[in-house]
Amino acid sequence: MKVSQHHRNTINKMDLEEMLALNSFLVGRIKAKRTEESKRLKRLLFVGTEVSFKDNNGWTTNGKIIKVMRKFAQVRGPDRTVWRVPITHLTKAAA
Repeated sequence: MKVSQHHRNTINKMDLEEMLALNSFLVGRIKAKRTEESKRLKRLLFVGTEVSFKDNNGWTTNGKIIKVMRKFAQVRGPDRTVWRVPITHLTKAAA
């Protein structure tokens, strides 16, 4: 999403204190949204659920959840490798 010219002008008129306050507010909102999404997904995913995710090389990997933590899940891949994956990066496999 691009920043509109109106927002650019408004930000350019702010002093340092106002920009720091805006930054603090935005960071808080971003964290709250991410936490909300993580909690929503955690309710859908549980031990034994078939999931997929993209690994560090960009390959889609399938596996089964073996442990669910606060914001991460341990997923066992088809080659018995255990991955620690952020819950928000998991996609539930079609049943």
